[in-house]
Amino acid sequence: MNEYKDKELLKSFLLEHFDFNELKKVGLFNKEIKSKDYEKQADRICQFFGLETIYQYGFNEVKAHITYADGFRPENETFVTTIKPWHES
Repeated sequence: MNEYKDKELLKSFLLEHFDFNELKKVGLFNKEIKSKDYEKQADRICQFFGLETIYQYGFNEVKAHITYADGFRPENETFVTTIKPWHES
């Protein structure tokens, strides 16, 4: 269990990067984890993804092929898209 000193930063980070209701719906959060219990949410996410701290989430650049419907691929979009980490966006 991590201890997060800056509670407002933790709250802001979770609200920006994670959808509580969706994660609860898919079973990542159980009944004991409430929508305003940010430390328990962070601990569960860290446990699931194998992170030491929640702030490691999305820290690395990701390369992915994104499929677009015909006519919707942005102009100059390459076959492999690079998704920048949140801290570089």
